Amino acid sequence: MRTGNLLLVGFLGTASLLIAQPSPVQGPQAPEPPPTYEMDKNGEREHIDFSLKVKPISDPNMQFTKFSGKKSLIFYFSAKCPHCQHAFPFIQKVSDSLTAKGFASVAIAIKFNTDEDIHDFVRDFKARMPIFQDDDRSFGENYGTGYVPVIYLVNEKGEFIRYKNFDENETPKMIMKEARTLIAKK
Repeated sequence: MRTGNLLLVGFLGTASLLIAQPSPVQGPQAPEPPPTYEMDKNGEREHIDFSLKVKPISDPNMQFTKFSGKKSLIFYFSAKCPHCQHAFPFIQKVSDSLTAKGFASVAIAIKFNTDEDIHDFVRDFKARMPIFQDDDRSFGENYGTGYVPVIYLVNEKGEFIRYKNFDENETPKMIMKEARTLIAKK
C-alpha cells in the first residue's frame, strides 16, 4: 500500500511540474503590424468601386458614387453585431475628426440587416454619417473579410487600407496616423 502511495505522489509531482512549465506563447504578444494598402493579384493597389450598388438608408437620394474621388472612411458593419456596436462610438469619433479635415465618412450595413435593424442602430448609436446597406452583397463580396466590423481608409484614388481587427485603443490611433499622412499629401 505504501509503495502505491509513493508512486501516486511521484506521478502527481511529476505531472504538476510538467503542467507548471511556461507555454511558448506566454508573456506580451508582439503587436500586429499596422495594416497597409490592399494589393490585387498583379501587385497593384486595389481600389474601392464607388459605382457598386448599395442601398441608401439614411438619405434615400444619396448615391455611393458621391464619395468617389474623396478621402473617405468606410465602416462595414452589422447592426446586430455586438463587436460592431462596441466599435461604432470610437469610429464615430474618428469620423467626426476626419470630417472636420475634409474626409467623407460612410457606414455600410451587411445584407442581412432589416431596415428596422439599421434604423434602430442609427437611433441607438446616434450615427451622424450616411448609412447604406449592402443589399446585394456587392461590397462585401469585393472588399469584405467574412467578419465585421471592417474599417476602410480610402484615398482620393480609391486605394484603401483595410482594418480587419478592431482594438479600441489602437485602431483609432492607426487610422488617424494614416489619415494625417493622406492630409499631408494634398
